Amino acid sequence: MNTIFIAGLFILLLGFILLIVIAKQRKRLGVLMKKRIYQDTQSKPGETMYSKTLNLVGKPDYLIQDKKIIIPVEVKTGKTPRSPYPNHTMQLMAYCLLVEENFGIRPPGGILKYPEKEFKIAFTKEAENSVRELAKEILQLKNEGKEINCSHAEHNI
Repeated sequence: MNTIFIAGLFILLLGFILLIVIAKQRKRLGVLMKKRIYQDTQSKPGETMYSKTLNLVGKPDYLIQDKKIIIPVEVKTGKTPRSPYPNHTMQLMAYCLLVEENFGIRPPGGILKYPEKEFKIAFTKEAENSVRELAKEILQLKNEGKEINCSHAEHNI
C-alpha cells in the first residue's frame, strides 16, 4: 500500500511539473500559439513579399491568421524595451502594407514580439502614410546615388 501511495504521489508531481512547463512554453510562444500561415525562419524560409505601389520588399517573421484577418508578427531578440523601438514599429507597419497588397486584406495592425513582452501596434492611415513617405525618401536617395546611413550603432558594423 505504501508503494502505491508513493507511486501515485510521484505521478501527481510529474503531472504538476508538466503543467508548469506547458504554461511557461505557452507564455514564451504568446501570439505564435495561433494559426501560422507563413513563417520566415532558418528552418522554414518564407517567400519574399512585394509591394506593387512602392519599391518595397520584405519577409515578416510570421503571419498569423485569426478568422479572416492576417496579422504580421516580427520577433526581436535582445533586451525588451519599455515601448517598441521606432525603427521596429516602422518595419512592422511596412509588413502590414505588404500583407494588405499581397492578400487583399488590410490588417488592423501587427505584433512586435520581444523576449519578455508583445506589443500590438495599430496599422493606422497615419502609419501607412509614414511608411509610404519613408520608402519614397529612401528610393529618392538611392536614385540620386547617395549613401543611406543609419544612426543606429548595431546597423553600422
